[in-house]
Amino acid sequence: MMKTEVLAKIPLFSALAPAEQEELARALKEQQTPAHTPIFWIGDVGTDFFIIGHGRVALSCPDESGQEMTLAELHAGQFFGELSLLDGGRRTATARTLVDSTLFSLDRGAFHAFLLKHPSATVHIISVLGARHRDMLDKLRGVANVNQVIKEHTTTWTRISDGIVAMSATRKFVLFHVTAVLAWVVINLAIDKGFDPFPFALLGLTATLESIFLSIFVLISQNRQTEKERIRSDLDYQVNVKAHVEVMELHRKIDELKTMVEGQGGRMKDEG
Repeated sequence: MMKTEVLAKIPLFSALAPAEQEELARALKEQQTPAHTPIFWIGDVGTDFFIIGHGRVALSCPDESGQEMTLAELHAGQFFGELSLLDGGRRTATARTLVDSTLFSLDRGAFHAFLLKHPSATVHIISVLGARHRDMLDKLRGVANVNQVIKEHTTTWTRISDGIVAMSATRKFVLFHVTAVLAWVVINLAIDKGFDPFPFALLGLTATLESIFLSIFVLISQNRQTEKERIRSDLDYQVNVKAHVEVMELHRKIDELKTMVEGQGGRMKDEG
């Protein structure tokens, strides 16, 4: 009874008829798994699909630097390892319990036998698997965080340059310079033998030096912006490649499942 209730709560099997849920529930195997125990590793051959009856499970995979990245944290009523039901291929992520957990596993052979017996359930299961796979692709797009990568490439010098360029583009900066120049000119014209008499050579030298340094900081900031765009482009390319590979793999698996169901439908029609 408990297995049937578990199946009824997860999207993959919730639309099945009660009789179909009961039949599928009889094929489930219950297992108790302690906390922090690997259920399977990335690259392992997949033969079982898992439903969490109680507890929490983390799915993870290594990123480009080899560090483990958590793709999802699953709770009671959620499922994982569904791709192995379609082709029995290698695992695309590592699954590990976070706490003591109760898991229900479904063998690929038993699942295929169920689909061959109930072809009408296949359409719903394919649509749920497609939505699930799309969600995993969204997770993969976060393998490398653009802002984090840019932050790692930021030095003290570039931060100073960005700050100066940002400050020089403000209204306060312009008003300050206009006020300072006017005050400089008025003071030196009003006082005999001022510190910078007309034609204000010291003011011109100061403005020239400031312009030179501002130009240098602007160039540094522009180079920094170019580097940011390059990093974003590299990461976008990685995401596009990952998405393309995953989508093509999903299409292949769905085509295999469709072919299997159509073949069974044709055999049933011939027998009829």
